[in-house]
Amino acid sequence: MGENTDKTPSRHQVYEQIRARELARGASEDEAARIAAETVDKVIAREHGE
Repeated sequence: MGENTDKTPSRHQVYEQIRARELARGASEDEAARIAAETVDKVIAREHGE
C-alpha cells in the first residue's frame, strides 16, 4: 500500500499540488490546506471519470 504503480498521482500528491497552487495565489497556510482538502476528492473523481 502507498505504492503508486500506475501513472495517476496519489491523493496526497494531488492535495499538495492544490495546496501549492493556493499558496502561490496568496492564500494563507490554513486557507490553502482547507481549499486543498475540499477540492482533492473532486479533482480525483473528475480525473477518473466518475
